[in-house]
Amino acid sequence: MTLARAICNVQVCVSKIAQAHPWVPFRWQLCQVFSVAPGTPLPTSTDEHEWAQTEVTLFEDEVDGYYLNCTAPHPAWFVHYRLDEELGQDARPDIRFVTLSYNEAGRILDAGETVENLPTDDATARWLADFAQQHFKSEPRKRRRPASFVTPADRINTGPSGE
Repeated sequence: MTLARAICNVQVCVSKIAQAHPWVPFRWQLCQVFSVAPGTPLPTSTDEHEWAQTEVTLFEDEVDGYYLNCTAPHPAWFVHYRLDEELGQDARPDIRFVTLSYNEAGRILDAGETVENLPTDDATARWLADFAQQHFKSEPRKRRRPASFVTPADRINTGPSGE
């Protein structure tokens, strides 16, 4: 992982977890995400585990989401994957991408997709914090314009707390 390029390679494992249910005998669950050196061989997928390798790139326009993640009690990897519902029980997870941005993960969840998370390791948390610290700029507070249709005497008690 380097700060200059803001890219790291990760390997992801989603595992098949048995459950006692008459219609759904198992579910897929994210179980591992970890940084690896480029060119590291990918473990072989089995019936019980699906492995994928991908790059995680940090973008300056997502720095608000990275800042939220690295200031949380436990910074996390966010993994978006899909199952082909037409295949039924034969469906395997298709890992779409991995991110470290709360905001990006939230947008995917808002679209009704699957996003799971796991805590990052300490080295990744430091890398993310370094990137966020270098690029994060807090937004200046915006002046709130008075409501023009309210008389000046009544403006004192308007707003979110005075309603």
